[in-house]
Amino acid sequence: MAKKPTNYAINEERPYGILISGHYAETAGYSIHRPPDPVGWLLMYTLTGEGQVHVAGEVAPCRSGDAVILLPGLPHHYSTAGAKWEFIWVHFIPDPSFRPWLYLPQQTEGIVRLQVDGSPGPNGFAEALQRMVRYSSSGGNSELHHRLAELALEEALLLLRVEVAKDSNEAAIDPRIADVVGYLRESYRERVSIPDLAKRSCMSPSRLSHLFKEQVGDTIIGTVNKIRLEKAAQLLAYTTRQVAEIAGDVGIDSPDHFARMFSQVYGETPSGYRKRKRVGLEAKSLRKG
Repeated sequence: MAKKPTNYAINEERPYGILISGHYAETAGYSIHRPPDPVGWLLMYTLTGEGQVHVAGEVAPCRSGDAVILLPGLPHHYSTAGAKWEFIWVHFIPDPSFRPWLYLPQQTEGIVRLQVDGSPGPNGFAEALQRMVRYSSSGGNSELHHRLAELALEEALLLLRVEVAKDSNEAAIDPRIADVVGYLRESYRERVSIPDLAKRSCMSPSRLSHLFKEQVGDTIIGTVNKIRLEKAAQLLAYTTRQVAEIAGDVGIDSPDHFARMFSQVYGETPSGYRKRKRVGLEAKSLRKG
């Protein structure tokens, strides 16, 4: 039977990470319907038995060793396709710097389906996912456990890239896109100029924008905004700088625009986020004392 959902492992200071994960063993009749998620990815890996995923009239079978990834924006439902289905699953939002490694071949629009070597062993795909679930469910609010879970997921996703590379000469990521992502992480305070980035990468602005969205899964502006909000959340939690100053610190000129962006991603105002984090830090300090 489905276990109680595990605690969210997403780090509250970042607008990405593991949202929720689990290891389920279901019997015939199990079925879940999901509305479209505009930003979240879903990875399911079948250990034993068989399931199926229905998306836009297509059916993706989930047999032993199958890894199925659904990209954001797809309404879908999944269910058992036989007597039982044992699978590991995770909803996550990729780190912008890691997203280029997720350039995987799609079976149909928005669906990746790969047969993965799930052989037992210390460095296997299934073992990495099992560690991810274990860290997510047993760590409570420990940031160390959250990070361990994310590293285990990244390891599993890199192993998927290895599987793809075995059968293809295709590079995991265009090095020009990798360079732009790295530049954005280091220069998020600066004004983003797509023409300047295009010159840096020796591409036209339209070609850069298209290839970046294709390989990273988000626009250039969307990616840099996620990075900026990550840095802003850290400053709100651990400094006394004013909200307007923090907006400028992370490269957002308008404090009002910054507040709207932050609220859309974190579900609360910058001031409300800071207050809640301070209460949590004070409570943790008292427990240690």
